[in-house]
Amino acid sequence: MADTGGTRRERRAAARAERQAAEKAAAAKARQRTRLFQLGGALALAVAVVVVILIATSGGDDGPTKKAGESVAGATDTAALLAGISQRGAELGDPRAPVTMIEFGDLQCPYCKDASDQILPSVIENYVRDGRVKLIFRDVAFLGDDSIRAAQMAGAAGLQNKLWDYVHLFYLNQGTENTGYVTDDFLREIGSGVRGLNVDRAFAERADPQVDRALQDAREEWTGYGFQGTPSFVVGPTGGTLEPVSTDNGLNYEALKGPIDRAIAAAQER
Repeated sequence: MADTGGTRRERRAAARAERQAAEKAAAAKARQRTRLFQLGGALALAVAVVVVILIATSGGDDGPTKKAGESVAGATDTAALLAGISQRGAELGDPRAPVTMIEFGDLQCPYCKDASDQILPSVIENYVRDGRVKLIFRDVAFLGDDSIRAAQMAGAAGLQNKLWDYVHLFYLNQGTENTGYVTDDFLREIGSGVRGLNVDRAFAERADPQVDRALQDAREEWTGYGFQGTPSFVVGPTGGTLEPVSTDNGLNYEALKGPIDRAIAAAQER
């Protein structure tokens, strides 16, 4: 009996020792997990701080840099792009051009900015400048109040035949959508970079009935084509039926070049 009891005590002692060892091991693992979590949090915080510092100090590289003598960044390039090309309100190019292309846009739209910065200059140089195509800008201003204010100012610039200058320069200096950046000061600054624009007159004519009517007509025409986004394009013979340009494979110069070339070829056969 004594031997049996001793054996039980030994087994209980061994079990207790094993349990205590397991508890110590679990506690050690828990402390290790806590340290790793704390270390991970500290590293994440450090990375976040570095990212914020880099963003704050980089100054960004999306916007244009002012050249010597410019009041607004991009003013010189805008003037050079459009120099010598006639404008009439929202139209750019020879009014007798055999082909017409309409762009439906919103001055706050970042995709419209991409088209203005990267695609349309090639269209202007290769097709508008030689008189084969005229471009028309229809501002649908559907993204918010900033869009409407920008569109009104661009429309007023159009009354002085400077709409395309204003639109192109606005896109070059476009801010973040619906942040309230389209203030009178901002609009006046863009206007100051448009050569030949009477900015005071443009400000006074923002509420002109012609400007308001043009915006309403643009939206109606845009929805009439079934468009829901911007930029959207239609192209065809001047005075004839204009067809929507497909951007199923993305919007780039080639997406516009093909339909323009076909429209020019069709116009030559007429």
